[in-house]
Amino acid sequence: MSSAISPRSRRPEGGLDRRSLVAGAAVGLVVAGLPGRAASETAPDLAQLIARVTEGVAPERGRITLSIPALAENGNSVDTKIAVDSPMTEADHVRWIHLIAEKNPFPDMARFHLGPRAGRAEVATTLRIAQSQKVAVVAALSDGRFVMTDADIVVTLSACIDGG
Repeated sequence: MSSAISPRSRRPEGGLDRRSLVAGAAVGLVVAGLPGRAASETAPDLAQLIARVTEGVAPERGRITLSIPALAENGNSVDTKIAVDSPMTEADHVRWIHLIAEKNPFPDMARFHLGPRAGRAEVATTLRIAQSQKVAVVAALSDGRFVMTDADIVVTLSACIDGG
C-alpha cells in the first residue's frame, strides 16, 4: 500500500513551502506597519541636547542675537544670522557657536569654530528646518562659560522629512 502525497503538501528539502513563505511575508508587513515608539519618548528634548553640547554646564541666557524668521514658508531654506556680543580679543573671545533644532532628524545642525582673529563673532547660514520647533544657539566663550538663546519658528512646508 503506497500512500499518495499531494503536490501541494510537498516541501523542498530544507526549504519553505509556499504557504509558510506567504504567511511569513504577511507577518513581516504587519510588523513593519506597526507604529514604533513615539518620537517624544526616544528623542532628547532641547535641554538634554544643550547639556550634551555644553558637557553639562548650564549656559547663561543673553549676549547672542539670533535673527531667524518667526514664520518660514519653506523649511528647505531658512536664512539665519547669529551674532555674539564679544570683544574677540585673545583674552575674551568666542570659541564656537553651535546651532540646535530639537525636532530635526539630526538636531545638531552646525558648529562654527571661531577665534580672536575672526574679528567679529558673527555667522550667517541657510538652514533646513524639519517642522515648527524651537531653534537654539549655544556659544562657548574662551573663559569656559557658555551663553545661549533660542527662538520659535513656524514652518508651513516642512523639510528634512523622509518621503518613505
